Amino acid sequence: MIYEYGFGFTVITKSDLILRDLDLLRKINEKTKCVVQITLTTYDEDLCGKIERNVSTTRERFEVLKRLRDVGIPTIVWLTPILPFINDTEDNIYGILDMCVEAKVYGVICFGMGLTLREGNREYFYEQLDRLFPQLKEKYIRTYGNKYVIESPDKNRLMKLFYDKCGKNGIIYNNERIFQYLSTFEEKNFAKQLNIWDLGMK
Repeated sequence: MIYEYGFGFTVITKSDLILRDLDLLRKINEKTKCVVQITLTTYDEDLCGKIERNVSTTRERFEVLKRLRDVGIPTIVWLTPILPFINDTEDNIYGILDMCVEAKVYGVICFGMGLTLREGNREYFYEQLDRLFPQLKEKYIRTYGNKYVIESPDKNRLMKLFYDKCGKNGIIYNNERIFQYLSTFEEKNFAKQLNIWDLGMK
């Protein structure tokens, strides 16, 4: 239906199963604009297995980005969430951004180096910290208490690294500009409509 009627299309995923529809995505992108958005949270595959269970690994998602690059389908990466004391490291941010550079992504969406914790999901988050990272919950409680916005102590340095790396490699990092790009319809390969002036009528 999307292809038949010439609609633009975008999807957000953490799965390499998106490649099952690669031919259809290519056809949509030839007619209008098709953008695939993928979340990348951690460069470390072992850590990925802990905090992003039951989804494609970071490496598998990186392969998706490269396949899409090779067929000309634009991509956006969501760099989120960044978990203080877990994946808020220079190596992690550089590792993910190096992937983005190699895959020639259009842009990277980043809402800062941290996450938000509402009442209800905070309790679940702390349960998972106890299960996966013993003693880390106490550090969160000492550092953040019941704050809604949980920011990395290294947020300023990591954000500068993020801006510099994206800027030097032509990756869009302004969220507003990226969302405008996603919502702008583009029509390709359309025949120019003629009017009487194009026909040379006087």
